[in-house]
Amino acid sequence: MRSMSRTLPAAASPLPFLDPDDVTALESIFASSQEVSSSEVTVDATVIGLFPTGFYIGVDAHRRGTHVLPVMGPDALQLPTGLQVPQLTADHLGRLRPEMPATVTFSTASAHPRVERIESANLRCAAVRTWRPSRIEPPDLSDPRPCSPGVVASVQDRLNPGLSGLALRSVNLVRALESGVVADVDSFAHALLGYGPGSTPSGDDALCGIALALRWTSQSVLSSCQHSLLASSLSYLALEERTTAVSASLLRAALEGYCIPEIERAIADIARLIRAEKFSGNGHRTTPPLHTFDEAHGLDEVLANINRIGHHSGHDLLTGFLAVLTPAAELTLVSPLEGTIHADDS
Repeated sequence: MRSMSRTLPAAASPLPFLDPDDVTALESIFASSQEVSSSEVTVDATVIGLFPTGFYIGVDAHRRGTHVLPVMGPDALQLPTGLQVPQLTADHLGRLRPEMPATVTFSTASAHPRVERIESANLRCAAVRTWRPSRIEPPDLSDPRPCSPGVVASVQDRLNPGLSGLALRSVNLVRALESGVVADVDSFAHALLGYGPGSTPSGDDALCGIALALRWTSQSVLSSCQHSLLASSLSYLALEERTTAVSASLLRAALEGYCIPEIERAIADIARLIRAEKFSGNGHRTTPPLHTFDEAHGLDEVLANINRIGHHSGHDLLTGFLAVLTPAAELTLVSPLEGTIHADDS
């Protein structure tokens, strides 16, 4: 019992728990806080979900709905917005229940309040350091987009997204971004947002993949402009009204290039495949046979990394990512489907 009640050391994400521009939400939370000091504020929260290696705490952000703080044990997927707690065990988790009250304490010493402590039942975790989430950066490629149709097709052939229409919806959004027509971007983004069941619907995972791919190819002026267009389109949406709070937080992180390590590794493997396809030993563009990719450059490793992510989430995210790399001539637009909140149209 004594070990259950002691404070567990934790590492806080440097990413802002709330949208830094959402001044109204910050003011509302701080105004209703239980404790106010010159450097910290404690707000009411709720345990909103449990999973085998951690749990989610929800804070009511009022204007945008519930914002989620993942609390992650040592074997959990390292979500970029989460609190890492290496000593969190199944015994600790066994004392928690959904809807159980909790508190979150923030440091207010900087412009972006950092999570300092969380408490629920007799579990208390205190941040003693920060950790560095994985972030996608543009690779050292001379022409990252359009790129390597052989690599894209090779990976796509082995994907198993959670919903059958996901690839087409992803491509529709990418083509709308290429066209620069804001109304089309909004329509196709709506068709993906909240599409599918689960805590992170398939459409949201694909949106994360599209955002990450546009950052990955942002050496291109075209891709950089499209990333800005996508971010602008989503900034006008109340994401928490269209999808889950967990998914909304991950989508905001993806727009800034943040992801879990398994996705970072999968994208790095794809970059190596592209280099292998683009250049032979004398610098000429080539297209090696598919078995060369598999054996020499780790196509299997790409799949191994994404297979670790939920039932389909890794495949869903990579479906969106590869839609950005698919040559425009290979796919055409269709009319956007009428979206419904958390719709599963399969």
